Amino acid sequence: MIRGKAIFLLFVMLLAAGLLISCSSSGGGGGGSSHAAYVTVPQNNQVMGFHINDTSGKLNPISGSPFASGTSPAAVCVHPSNQFAYVANQAEGDVSLFTIDSGGVLSEVMPRASTGLNPTALATDPAGGLLFVANQGTNDISVFTISSSNGALTEITDSPFKAGLAPSRLVVSPSGNFLYVANQNSLSLSIFSIAPGVGTLQEIPGSPVILTAAPLAMTIDPSGQHLYVTLPAANGFTGFTIDPVSGGLTSLTPTPFAAGTGPIGIVVDPSGQFLYVANTGSNNVFVYTLDPTSGLPSQITTATISAGTGPVFLSLDPTGQFLYVGNQGSKNIAAFTRDMTTGELTVIPGSPFDTVAAPSSIFITK
Repeated sequence: MIRGKAIFLLFVMLLAAGLLISCSSSGGGGGGSSHAAYVTVPQNNQVMGFHINDTSGKLNPISGSPFASGTSPAAVCVHPSNQFAYVANQAEGDVSLFTIDSGGVLSEVMPRASTGLNPTALATDPAGGLLFVANQGTNDISVFTISSSNGALTEITDSPFKAGLAPSRLVVSPSGNFLYVANQNSLSLSIFSIAPGVGTLQEIPGSPVILTAAPLAMTIDPSGQHLYVTLPAANGFTGFTIDPVSGGLTSLTPTPFAAGTGPIGIVVDPSGQFLYVANTGSNNVFVYTLDPTSGLPSQITTATISAGTGPVFLSLDPTGQFLYVGNQGSKNIAAFTRDMTTGELTVIPGSPFDTVAAPSSIFITK
């Protein structure tokens, strides 16, 4: 019990410092690069950019990286077109817009869009017409429309929308119809329907869903049928079946599912067969299979692998070949190749890749 309380206090302190934030949406060695990875580094007020080698999975810095951002960049999110990137500047209460050139270079376009206090997470809808921002300090969600021509943000009427206490994560359903919000201090999940093309949020009946411990990271499987949420203080994670019509959640049982010490990051692979959890207290990654019908996870105990010190986020490249883990204690990104059949991980030669200071989030372009 003492150990659990210590881990809970650790992740609360890191959140307060703007170090456990994310965006939801996810070279060298011979071979080209079809994808880029952008990493926020709050301490240095920067966003780092990397090319991902298609063959090896190694990370090579993009020309001009790191890129200056606002103060304490907490989360980064790339538009589905790969033409624009958005960064939540936690200490300023605003969002930066960057254009992305053909080489992956970021160029900021001023002015920055104002949000609520302590913006900590970002998400776009699948069509790329809307940007959602979780404001941890004002307990609400800002919603913006996105210009398809230049990426500019315009806050919609009635924004911001009230959430629970200290909203820390956002995830949009693959259908684009629902927004799920993890409320750290009220131990709950808020569920909103999204007005198509407009972005107005309406809390659905049955929301908020009360949890047994504070939630943090969330992920939805590619089919949109199941939602998984880490519970760091409980050393586990919970799961739900998503009603495709109402967006409502039905708990999978039994929960919580056991993880390592202080699980924070969580992600499902593109096939929907495997789930990965980063445990910040035990410095490792657990691997699970997912039942294709029920969504119930089963740990592959032989597949547990060491990460760096203090792993807090995970992201897969769009092909599912490579998994990247952000380590705040060792200030780097660990990279792994993934066996597409067994889900097991193997360290990529040259890993980990230095971020100079503690990273807070990553976004990998499609």
